[in-house]
Amino acid sequence: MNNMQDLPRYQRIADELRVRLQSLPLGAPFDTEIELAEEFGVSRGTIRQAIDILVREGLLTRTKGRGSFRSQQLPTHSFALVRSLTSAIREIGSKSEVRDLSITLVPAPPEIADKLNVPHGAKVRRVSRIRIVNDIPFAYGVSYLRTDRVPKFFKRDFKSSLSDLVRNTLNVHIEDRHCECFASAADPVTAEALSVPVGAPVLNLVFICCGYEKEPLLMDHFRFPSTQVLRFIMTNSTF
Repeated sequence: MNNMQDLPRYQRIADELRVRLQSLPLGAPFDTEIELAEEFGVSRGTIRQAIDILVREGLLTRTKGRGSFRSQQLPTHSFALVRSLTSAIREIGSKSEVRDLSITLVPAPPEIADKLNVPHGAKVRRVSRIRIVNDIPFAYGVSYLRTDRVPKFFKRDFKSSLSDLVRNTLNVHIEDRHCECFASAADPVTAEALSVPVGAPVLNLVFICCGYEKEPLLMDHFRFPSTQVLRFIMTNSTF
């Protein structure tokens, strides 16, 4: 995980201001550059860089001669994690698609090998894709699948979601899964995929899906931008 203290000062200020914005009503005026510079003890140029990030994310509108205003009501999506993310998106009536789908065979990095219970460097199948919801980047997903337990597949087999592919097309039984959740700063690849600045905060959800006798079969890692508000309903149901 990236060390947030290593980020430029303007990015750390943008992170604090992003949280502050969420408590403001739509259209409310925001603090001036002079006020913020005094509060944080930095130059107006540094504040301007932080504000630029929030403007690009669509959270602030800057009007010449008037100042900055809260510009966007953050979308809220509710999901029950008993289903695949794609199925949950479909059920709430949102338009969804996958872009930049990539399927490659790679040596398992040590942390992936440990999670999947395979030798370090063993060949695993890596799947990356960007989930688009209502024409906006919603999540960047990277998955690793055991080649000795999950049959080979191709891009043409990927009709809607990885979980649908694994269960319905490849007929792999998923008995159980568990989830890890943590925050991190967006690396360059994630930032480009989600259309956010490098270093912007992202929410990480990592699912470990297991077969019979709790044997790990695949790891699904989703990264969500802070411009999304997600409400997850955790259940004890199976995958």
